[in-house]
Amino acid sequence: MTGPAETWKLNGVLDLNSIPGLWTEMARRIRASRELVVSLAEVRRASSAALALLLQGQEEARKAGCKLRYVGIPEDLLALARVSNVEKLLLT
Repeated sequence: MTGPAETWKLNGVLDLNSIPGLWTEMARRIRASRELVVSLAEVRRASSAALALLLQGQEEARKAGCKLRYVGIPEDLLALARVSNVEKLLLT
Protein backbone atom coordinates (compact mmCIF):
# COMPACT_ATOMS: atom_id res chain seq x y z
CA MET A 1 0.00 0.00 0.00
CA THR A 2 1.35 3.43 -0.92
CA GLY A 3 0.14 6.96 -0.52
CA PRO A 4 -0.72 8.92 2.59
CA ALA A 5 -0.87 7.30 5.98
CA GLU A 6 -4.15 5.86 7.13
CA THR A 7 -5.59 7.61 10.19
CA TRP A 8 -7.58 5.67 12.77
CA LYS A 9 -9.42 7.71 15.39
CA LEU A 10 -10.07 6.20 18.81
CA ASN A 11 -12.61 7.70 21.19
CA GLY A 12 -14.37 7.17 24.48
CA VAL A 13 -12.91 5.05 27.25
CA LEU A 14 -9.94 2.74 26.73
CA ASP A 15 -9.95 0.15 29.48
CA LEU A 16 -9.94 -3.61 30.08
CA ASN A 17 -13.42 -3.90 28.59
CA SER A 18 -12.67 -2.13 25.31
CA ILE A 19 -9.06 -3.11 24.66
CA PRO A 20 -9.53 -6.70 23.37
CA GLY A 21 -11.73 -5.57 20.47
CA LEU A 22 -9.50 -2.60 19.76
CA TRP A 23 -6.42 -4.81 19.69
CA THR A 24 -7.96 -7.04 17.03
CA GLU A 25 -8.76 -4.03 14.86
CA MET A 26 -5.40 -2.35 15.50
CA ALA A 27 -3.45 -5.47 14.55
CA ARG A 28 -5.50 -5.81 11.37
CA ARG A 29 -4.89 -2.18 10.40
CA ILE A 30 -1.16 -2.43 11.13
CA ARG A 31 -0.78 -5.52 8.96
CA ALA A 32 -2.72 -3.84 6.11
CA SER A 33 -0.78 -0.54 6.19
CA ARG A 34 2.72 0.68 5.53
CA GLU A 35 1.98 3.74 7.66
CA LEU A 36 -0.74 4.17 10.29
CA VAL A 37 -1.54 7.20 12.43
CA VAL A 38 -3.65 6.49 15.51
CA SER A 39 -5.40 9.56 16.91
CA LEU A 40 -6.30 9.49 20.58
CA ALA A 41 -7.54 13.09 20.68
CA GLU A 42 -11.13 12.00 21.41
CA VAL A 43 -10.27 9.51 24.16
CA ARG A 44 -11.99 10.57 27.38
CA ARG A 45 -10.23 8.19 29.76
CA ALA A 46 -7.47 5.62 29.43
CA SER A 47 -6.24 2.97 31.84
CA SER A 48 -2.98 1.08 32.01
CA ALA A 49 -4.57 -1.40 29.59
CA ALA A 50 -4.55 1.40 26.99
CA LEU A 51 -0.83 1.90 27.55
CA ALA A 52 -0.28 -1.82 27.00
CA LEU A 53 -2.33 -1.60 23.77
CA LEU A 54 -0.16 1.22 22.43
CA LEU A 55 3.08 -0.52 23.31
CA GLN A 56 1.90 -3.80 21.78
CA GLY A 57 0.90 -1.84 18.68
CA GLN A 58 4.47 -0.56 18.38
CA GLU A 59 5.82 -4.10 18.57
CA GLU A 60 3.31 -5.39 16.01
CA ALA A 61 4.16 -2.51 13.67
CA ARG A 62 7.87 -3.25 13.96
CA LYS A 63 7.26 -6.88 12.99
CA ALA A 64 4.94 -5.91 10.10
CA GLY A 65 7.18 -3.16 8.73
CA CYS A 66 4.52 -0.52 9.37
CA LYS A 67 5.37 3.00 10.52
CA LEU A 68 3.02 3.61 13.45
CA ARG A 69 2.50 7.02 15.07
CA TYR A 70 0.26 8.09 17.92
CA VAL A 71 -1.13 11.63 17.97
CA GLY A 72 -3.31 13.47 20.46
CA ILE A 73 -2.28 11.25 23.35
CA PRO A 74 -4.24 12.34 26.45
CA GLU A 75 -2.16 13.85 29.23
CA ASP A 76 -3.20 11.18 31.77
CA LEU A 77 -1.95 8.46 29.44
CA LEU A 78 1.30 10.33 28.84
CA ALA A 79 1.75 10.70 32.61
CA LEU A 80 1.27 6.96 33.04
CA ALA A 81 3.83 6.34 30.28
CA ARG A 82 6.25 8.75 32.01
CA VAL A 83 6.10 7.00 35.39
CA SER A 84 6.45 3.66 33.57
CA ASN A 85 9.51 5.03 31.74
CA VAL A 86 8.06 4.28 28.29
CA GLU A 87 7.00 7.76 27.17
CA LYS A 88 9.73 7.91 24.51
CA LEU A 89 8.45 4.69 22.98
CA LEU A 90 5.05 6.26 22.38
CA LEU A 91 6.40 9.50 20.95
CA THR A 92 8.77 8.02 18.37
